[in-house]
Amino acid sequence: MKRIPIHRCGLLLAASLLLAACGRAPDAESLGRDVQARLAAALPAETVKIEALHRRGSQSDTKAPEGHTRRIVYYDVDLKLARDFNFGAWDSPGVAGLVSAFGTGPKGISGITSGGNKAGDAIRVHATALYEKGEGGWTPVAPAGYAPAAAPAYAGGEPQNRAAALLQSMQKVIESMPKDANPVQRAMIEEELAAAHAAIRARLARASDGYAIAAGPEHGQYLRFAQALSARSSLRMVPLVTRGGEENLRMLQAGKAPLALVQGDTALAAYEGREPFQDGGPDNTLRAIGSLYPEPVHVLVRADQRVLTVADLRGKRIAIGVPGSASRTAALRVLQAHQLGPKDYQAVEIPLGDALTALRRQEVAAVVQVIGVPADSIRDAVAETPLRLLPLSAPAVASLVTPGSGLFASTIARGSYANQADDVRTVATTAVLLVGRDLSDAEVTALTRFVYDKGRDFAALGSAQGSQVGPATATQQLPVPQHQAAAAALAALGAASAAAR
Repeated sequence: MKRIPIHRCGLLLAASLLLAACGRAPDAESLGRDVQARLAAALPAETVKIEALHRRGSQSDTKAPEGHTRRIVYYDVDLKLARDFNFGAWDSPGVAGLVSAFGTGPKGISGITSGGNKAGDAIRVHATALYEKGEGGWTPVAPAGYAPAAAPAYAGGEPQNRAAALLQSMQKVIESMPKDANPVQRAMIEEELAAAHAAIRARLARASDGYAIAAGPEHGQYLRFAQALSARSSLRMVPLVTRGGEENLRMLQAGKAPLALVQGDTALAAYEGREPFQDGGPDNTLRAIGSLYPEPVHVLVRADQRVLTVADLRGKRIAIGVPGSASRTAALRVLQAHQLGPKDYQAVEIPLGDALTALRRQEVAAVVQVIGVPADSIRDAVAETPLRLLPLSAPAVASLVTPGSGLFASTIARGSYANQADDVRTVATTAVLLVGRDLSDAEVTALTRFVYDKGRDFAALGSAQGSQVGPATATQQLPVPQHQAAAAALAALGAASAAAR
């Protein structure tokens, strides 16, 4: 099948011809109309034009509920910028809109430029659309999700000498545990093994003139951003799988990793010695390379629930995240701001993926998570079960957004997720890249230039949130002091960008 150019006046007709030629598929005219509608909902008017649409076929949706007939249509779309537009702006859906509108993953989008695109720039999207067949024909369900890439496999190789003996001893401890052993004991062993593994990788990376980044859980956005940084890199970067932001910060403080991805409110709490870092006292040596992207609070419920406000969750089961994750601490603050104390609901401490599954099964009433937009796991969940974002109340936002809170008023823009027709009021913190005390000024300068390089296409490397990283926002909502070498490097980048304009 040849690639067919699409002109504005003939988009629906050409799409009809394309799909009619491809057999078992949803109505052709509907796809063309839905593509336009989703794009209009995702981005401001007159931002992009559809230059071409190329159908790649379709297949049955194996995840469709029993008794439902669904198909996934695959197609490519060539877009052309009608005006200058910054897809990384913090106050618009940007890449999030494209990801959700076209049912694609970040790697399915190419052509996004860090720092902003110019009129005439071309953007290519490998897109999907999910349809369900009913009495009236094919109707859209939601843009089809995608399976995120697995975290990189751990380094292999045969241990030798004392290392081999230690590994064998640890293996014996694990094998000697009875099958019905206490789950808490098993969890303790898993946590210690994960911590030891992360520490070993960090030290090996430094020994090889590399930089380990304490990132986050597998399939998480912090890990995906760290992977995008490490891809096609002139610097050796080693993403570390961890339990989340709080553990990342403690690894940085202990010298186990020279770089750490942390929520801004968590970094501020450690800097000032507040909970959960009160035992160690204030750490006024913490320094940041810069802010990366905003992380709004998401409060998710099923669309068929009669829950309209966060306060309506009183007495219900709420998934708040796992201990050791910075998101959990923020979730507790958000609930408290709505007069929901620990005794007013039943906290369920499980990872986000498990929480969304529990929400689908109605085992919890809500999920509270701090995460960048668009959250891949939330997008996939929306494709399976209609979900709804609850807005935070205005008084709650006012009480949360105070000097020294590390939070700021924010909005999850309409179109950020499938079928999200309205802006959602919330609060957000920033994802911050912290740097260890043992790095030299020259290293910090090189790292800063590397992270904030204007020419990198983070979306094509797998991180939608990475598209929001840029020199212009590197000090925005920065909760801790910036490293002097990073500040100087960013000033030089800004001067070079201004001279180029």
